[in-house]
Amino acid sequence: MNYKKYTCNALKNRLFTWVDIDTLIQKTGITQWQQLGTSYLGKPIRMLTLGTGPVKIMVWSQMHGDEPTATAAIFDIINFFIAGADENQNLRNTILSNCSIYFIPLVNPDGAEAYTRSNAQKIDINRDYVAQQSPEGKLLKQVRNDLKPDFCFNMHNQSTLYCTKNKQAVAMAFLAPPYDATLQVNWVREQAIKVIVCMVQQLQKHIPQHIARFNDAFEPRAFGDNFQAAGSSTILVESGGWLNDDEKQTIRKYNFIALLKAFEVIATQSYQNKDVINYLMLPENQKNIFHILFKNVRVKSKKGDYRLDIGLNYTEKFNPKTRTLTKLWHVEEVGDLSTYTAYTLIEGSGFYVTKPIVLAHLTNLQVFNANHQVLYSWIKGISNHKNQ
Repeated sequence: MNYKKYTCNALKNRLFTWVDIDTLIQKTGITQWQQLGTSYLGKPIRMLTLGTGPVKIMVWSQMHGDEPTATAAIFDIINFFIAGADENQNLRNTILSNCSIYFIPLVNPDGAEAYTRSNAQKIDINRDYVAQQSPEGKLLKQVRNDLKPDFCFNMHNQSTLYCTKNKQAVAMAFLAPPYDATLQVNWVREQAIKVIVCMVQQLQKHIPQHIARFNDAFEPRAFGDNFQAAGSSTILVESGGWLNDDEKQTIRKYNFIALLKAFEVIATQSYQNKDVINYLMLPENQKNIFHILFKNVRVKSKKGDYRLDIGLNYTEKFNPKTRTLTKLWHVEEVGDLSTYTAYTLIEGSGFYVTKPIVLAHLTNLQVFNANHQVLYSWIKGISNHKNQ
């Protein structure tokens, strides 16, 4: 499929706001959008209904404001469904005639504006199913209760610092959330698992070593766990990391691929013949990865030189005035890091450092080569290299 044909080009980075989304909704000209309610600060929360089929599918994204990848992918999928007749018309007709799909692309518009996980009340909406203190959480729960969807897709971003047991960065992680603390699999959860198997099998054609299973510890306050318990087969989709994909445009494509496959197998019920063992065989997320890992760097010291590995990670600081993100680097760990991998792995046997290495603070680090030239430099956490 020509994915680029359906890409929503208005969403090119992670920092779009609710105004961008609302403007985009108005430009689509689709009449099936409806306003469900408003956020804590009064911003509209909208839902689009596509399809006329009996199987109900509810898809929501960005209940955490700083997790926008699937929001962009949802608009790509909307473009797929509203495109004129083309080579994918049969698939489009199959899905829309068998399913009714309810898209809520931006649950937390206040969080998107501030680029924060929480809403304007500082509440994590995904921990508000029981307490019901956020208007966004109340709205999401009410929509599910009113629709009673057969399937739910809960779209998120996870940390880029997850890898598989084979030391591959996790691009996409999936979970059929448990409905209680026993972690048992009933019929409702089994349907979610089987659909996940189909999504994974499709993605394995593109990223075979970069798919994992999210931790299935029961979270009694979360929406996915409670929707599963309420009878809607619920699937958690987590967008992870990919090398040189800061704006998540590659991961966004994999969201599109996975969701479209899910809609297809639900429409045709072809997921029913899948074996749950394929889900259980998915590797679990592991946090054994750095953004940058130097191997075998020599440390010059008055007490004698020694060698170690240096693992660096970054956090991102959001500037609300300029709507930009700055990477702030710190040394996460040093020593024997042979059990770790990295997005950027650098053999440093010919390199050395002179200043003491400080952990868990914005790093001041310079890495020299044998000719005493500075190859890598961070000052107060800021890298001097454009690609970092």
